[in-house]
Amino acid sequence: MKKVHVRRHAPKHATGDLTEEGKKLALELRKQLKKYDVIIASDKPRAIETAKLLTGLVPKIDNRAGTPRFTFEQEEELHELGEKHKFGIAGVILDTPHYRVMIKEKGESLAELVKETLQKLPENGSALIISHDGVMVAAERVLKNLPLDKAEKTYKPLQGFEVSENLQVIDLE
Repeated sequence: MKKVHVRRHAPKHATGDLTEEGKKLALELRKQLKKYDVIIASDKPRAIETAKLLTGLVPKIDNRAGTPRFTFEQEEELHELGEKHKFGIAGVILDTPHYRVMIKEKGESLAELVKETLQKLPENGSALIISHDGVMVAAERVLKNLPLDKAEKTYKPLQGFEVSENLQVIDLE
């Protein structure tokens, strides 16, 4: 059965660069992962580096796995409010109507990328997509045909979900 794994990037500094611990965790996880036929990452350096660490290969870059284009002021607001929210920045995005519209669009784009990737995989093939927390939460809800009306979960670094060719979604550790 064809499968796509969607994982959040490894732990990062406030600057966006992966931490040394994040790099170490990604390399440890690599030992547990199988070989992927397709590797995709968002255009953010932290996602690209995570994909390289997890697979040893350079990923294809696809902006559909990326984050909304927030302004500098919006990013500052999200980081400040995210420190206080149960689900971090993703929670703030999902609980704020104008950000929710932005993340819903990115979630729909990531869900489209997942479906497209499943179609292109060989029989019993697998793919890895490295993305970001809020986008992943939104994409999961789109794939499950659930409303995107409030924050209910978050993905920790390197966690994610698997989508099978019948579009069944299960969480990955």
